[in-house]
Amino acid sequence: MRKTRSTHMENDPLIDTQLGAYFIQSKLGEGGMAQVYKAYHARLRREVAIKVILPQVADKSGFRERFEREAQLIASLEHRNIVAVYDFGETGNLTYLVMQYVGGGTLRDLLRSEGRIEPQRAIQYAVQMSRALHHAHQRGIVHRDVKPQNMLISASDPNEILLSDFGIAKLFDSGSSQETMLARVPGNVSNDLSLTNVDQMVGTAEYMAPEQINKQPVDARTDVYAMGIVLFQMLTGQVPFSSTTVQGLLYQHVYTRPIREVNPSISPAVEQIILQALAKTPAHRYQSAEAMAQALEKVVPLSTHPFSTPPTANYASDYGHSSVDPVTYLSHPLPPSSAQSYYGQQSFPGTVPTNQPVTPTSQASSGSMAAPVRLQPKRKPGLSYLLYSGIALVSIVLLSSTLLLPTLCNNHLFCLAPSQSSPTSSGVATAFNENFHNNDRNWTIGEQGNLTASISSNSQYTLSIGNASNTYFPNPSSVGALPANFTLSAQIAQNKGGANVFYGLAFHLRQVGGKVYCYAFVINGNGDYEALKYNADVSSTPSTLWQGQTSGIHNGQANTLQVTGHGNTFSFSINNAVVPINDSNQVPDNDQPFTGGQPGLLVAGPGTTFTVTSVTLSTS
Repeated sequence: MRKTRSTHMENDPLIDTQLGAYFIQSKLGEGGMAQVYKAYHARLRREVAIKVILPQVADKSGFRERFEREAQLIASLEHRNIVAVYDFGETGNLTYLVMQYVGGGTLRDLLRSEGRIEPQRAIQYAVQMSRALHHAHQRGIVHRDVKPQNMLISASDPNEILLSDFGIAKLFDSGSSQETMLARVPGNVSNDLSLTNVDQMVGTAEYMAPEQINKQPVDARTDVYAMGIVLFQMLTGQVPFSSTTVQGLLYQHVYTRPIREVNPSISPAVEQIILQALAKTPAHRYQSAEAMAQALEKVVPLSTHPFSTPPTANYASDYGHSSVDPVTYLSHPLPPSSAQSYYGQQSFPGTVPTNQPVTPTSQASSGSMAAPVRLQPKRKPGLSYLLYSGIALVSIVLLSSTLLLPTLCNNHLFCLAPSQSSPTSSGVATAFNENFHNNDRNWTIGEQGNLTASISSNSQYTLSIGNASNTYFPNPSSVGALPANFTLSAQIAQNKGGANVFYGLAFHLRQVGGKVYCYAFVINGNGDYEALKYNADVSSTPSTLWQGQTSGIHNGQANTLQVTGHGNTFSFSINNAVVPINDSNQVPDNDQPFTGGQPGLLVAGPGTTFTVTSVTLSTS
């Protein structure tokens, strides 16, 4: 029989008692939400692990119903690197989950005893965990709490690791589908610094993705981010982010110490894989955990391990990349001294979220053209990386209790105005007429650096920029990529600011790393208009495709701007008057033209306010 109490006489009322069909033998661990015990099922002669939910959690309204649904879903996962769920039930006031017992300890235990793990083994573990996550993601399950505590090492094979606690974190949200990681609690939760107290984050803050910190919707890429942190920790013995306060964590999300400074033996290829997994914008991470596993296997082949064989499907690592090359993927990495913004890397020269590729399609040189009235190009001086760092430090000092990290943009540079949620559409954009009655298309909302964006009750999209000469690209994240043929228009008014400030439309908008690529059609209150191309590979300032002057711009009133695209050729109108361009009234771009990307707006400061009353996209 297996009823002998352990010699150290654990003082726990459940030990040596029967819980349903299971005899509780010893306590394995505990957290702020549950206690875990080793138990024995006599009739099946099976050792199991039982997670007993704490009464103060289980007694919340609706918890038991959600628990049963989630437990049934998690039990459907059958993968050799996922801890199996055998049973769940209630006895008295106790709610519990019965799982496979894995006797080799947790990855956290291993890291505490060994510090860092030898790279071959660390990557082997990461591949197994990524494949386990991908198995769940394919079935609509996001883990939400990927961390070494939930990774169990097999007692029979130390090269095998299993993932536990799928979906458990979601169960503790009694009110909505959002995570409870940032819920406020009235007292101490536990002595574990990863579970924090009043005015701090509840949950494992060190492994949270930015969208979790910001209470945004999560998906498979949230788990990819956490997997990147776990791999970083396995290779260095420490997590890249370790603060337990909102401000401290956000500071560390801006300033991430390069992994090769912590462990110089890490190869640049592995470092790039971790950097991509830790991209602040979900669209710039590996788009599946399987893609991350394949990238790791290219760096360190694991053919000797039975779990390394990838499925035959082709998983793109990122939109616009059909395969993963860990050495060449980040062809334009940021300088080591550069900062990273909360929802994207620090702009050099800009940061723009996208969920679709914008792809150069030609190497031909551009043709010449003559404008009716030529203006002198407005050249925008660059700043040194030291100045970038200085401005970033000042911005961090000014952080208060907000959960949104300001975009750290510099004078005359072009910065991200990120949407409130991750891009949600992966297809081609369809026609829409946006009147801002709601925010179904996920336009940029909130305070982002010096930009404040809001949708008012009178159906106006208001964009205000503080005392900074920054340019922002507010955009919708849920409309998909622009097709080859489209017409995009917007009605926009400048309500405050100088007459020399430009504003207008952005299109074929995307970001790679910290660089912005797009076209823009902009006007100002002096009657100037410009068609611009932002190509960070060529210059830190935009090139002018066409420019001129017109008396048709309404100063202090709403102006309707329109661009029509046919492949690499564009035409424009201002207040229904066609902009004259040569004989055809069209501007071609034959020098690596962009395709795909998002529609958006362009607004600039300083001290400006704009209102947008409509944005319309038609396709053909």
